[in-house]
Amino acid sequence: MTLWILGDQLNHAALEQLSPRRVLLLEAYELGRTPPMHPQKLVLFFSAMRHFAQELRASGREVIYLQAETLAEALGQFFQAHPGATLAQMQPADYGFAERAGAIVEGLGGIYRLLPNRLWLLEPEEFDRWAGNRKTYRLEYFYRFMRQRTGYLMQGGQPVGGAWNYDAENRKAPPPGYQPPAPRRFAPDAITLAVVETVREKFRGHFGSLEGFAWPVTRQQGLEALEDFVQHRLAAFGPYQDALVEQSWSLHHSLLSPALNLGLLHPAEVVERALSEYDKGSIPLASIEGFVRQIIGWREYIYHVYRREMPGLLEANQLQASRPLPPLFWGAPTRMRCLSTVIERARQRGYAHHIERLMLLANFALLYGIEPQALNAWFVAAFVDSADWVMVPNVLGMGVFASPILSSKPYAASGKYIARMGNHCQHCAFKVAETLGEQACPFNSLYWDFMARHRALLEGNPRLGVLYKTWDKRKPGEHTAIRQRAQELRERIAQGEV
Repeated sequence: MTLWILGDQLNHAALEQLSPRRVLLLEAYELGRTPPMHPQKLVLFFSAMRHFAQELRASGREVIYLQAETLAEALGQFFQAHPGATLAQMQPADYGFAERAGAIVEGLGGIYRLLPNRLWLLEPEEFDRWAGNRKTYRLEYFYRFMRQRTGYLMQGGQPVGGAWNYDAENRKAPPPGYQPPAPRRFAPDAITLAVVETVREKFRGHFGSLEGFAWPVTRQQGLEALEDFVQHRLAAFGPYQDALVEQSWSLHHSLLSPALNLGLLHPAEVVERALSEYDKGSIPLASIEGFVRQIIGWREYIYHVYRREMPGLLEANQLQASRPLPPLFWGAPTRMRCLSTVIERARQRGYAHHIERLMLLANFALLYGIEPQALNAWFVAAFVDSADWVMVPNVLGMGVFASPILSSKPYAASGKYIARMGNHCQHCAFKVAETLGEQACPFNSLYWDFMARHRALLEGNPRLGVLYKTWDKRKPGEHTAIRQRAQELRERIAQGEV
C-alpha cells in the first residue's frame, strides 16, 4: 500500500495511522492555474512538498515524487510503474477532490482508500453532533463548546477570568509611529530557489510578486516561526489584532496560517505552546484568549461549516451582487489609500491580516456589489494561505453576506470604521468625514447606498434598525444625492478612475 500525501497534509499524522512502505507526492501544475494562484503561494506549496519528501527519504522511507501538468498525468505515471496499487490518503480538506482523485485512480486500475484527517482538533462526527439540525451557525456557541471540550483557558468548568471573550479590550489602534517587532524571515535555500525557477517558468502572468519570498517551508522553520510569535508578538496580539496600520503589514499577527494550512504545524501544538507562555505570567489574558479563539474557534468552525454546506455555499448570492472585479483588485492605481495599501501588500507577499481582508477588501466588495464567486476566486489567487475550505466560508459567508449561514448581518462599514481602526485616512486623497462631493470618501456613499438598496432584507435586524433611523433623518434630497454619488463612483471605479 502506498500513502499519497497532499501538499496541505505535510505532517506525520497519516504515517502514524498507516506505517506505509511507500509514500507518494505529486506536483500537478494545473492545480495552481485554476484559479491562477499567487507566485509565492506556489513556491510555498511546492517547496514545502519537496522539503517534506527530502525529510522522509532521510528517515529511510521510499518516496516517489512525480511532477506533471495534470493530476491525471501524474497518477498515470505512478500506475504505469505500480499497476493495481492501493493508494491511501487522508481525507482531503477541499470539497470534491476526493471524488475526483478516486475516479482517476480507479480509472487507472488502482484502489483508492481514505483515512481520517488528523490535522483538525475536532472529528467531523463531533461537529455534526454539536451542529445537529442547525440551518445557521454562530461562532460564539461553537467556541464555548470547544473551550469546554479542550479545557483550554478553563478552570472548574468556567472560563478563566470569568468571560468567554475579551473583544472589548482587543479593538485598540496603536499610538502614532508605533513599530511592532519584525517577524522572522526565512531565507530560501537551494530547494526553494529551484522551486522559484519552476514557478517562474511554468506560471506566467499571475497576480503577485515572486521576489522576496521568506515564508517557512519546513516543520523546523514552522516551529521557529511559532516560537518567534510567542516570544515577541503574542503579548500585544490582543489589543491590536483589529488595527489597520499603514506602517506595518504584520503588526502582532502570528503569520502561522501558511504553516498550519500545509500541515507543518498542528493546531493543538500551536495553542498549547502559546498557553505555556501564558502560564508563565507574561501574556495578558485578552491576548491569549483572542489567539486561542482564532485557532480552536474560527479555524475549526470555518472548516466544518464548509464541509457540511458545500457545494451550496459556493453558489450562494442572497444579495444578487453581479459586478465584475474592478481593476484596482489587480493592482491598477486607486486614490483610496487603504485599498491601495492592502492590495499592494497582497501583491508583494500574498498576505493581509483578517481585518484587512474582512473590513477593507470584502467590505468594499460588499458595498460595490462584486459577484461573490468572482471575489472568492480573487482571494484564492491573492493569498499564500488560500485554500477552498478557507476562502469559501470566509468570503461568501462573512465577507459579502452571500449566505446567512455564518452571520446574522453583513459586515458593512463606512469610512468612519476605517478611520477609527487605523491611520490610512490621515494621508488619503479623500476626506473620510465627508459623504458628498468629489473629495468625499467613497466608502461613505457606497455604504449608505448599500443599506438603502437592501433595506427590505436588513431593516428587521435588531442590530441594524438604528442605522435606518439615522438614514431616515436625512432630507429626501440628500438621499438622492448620496445614491447618485454611489452610482457615479461605481461607474468610475469600474473604469479605474477613482
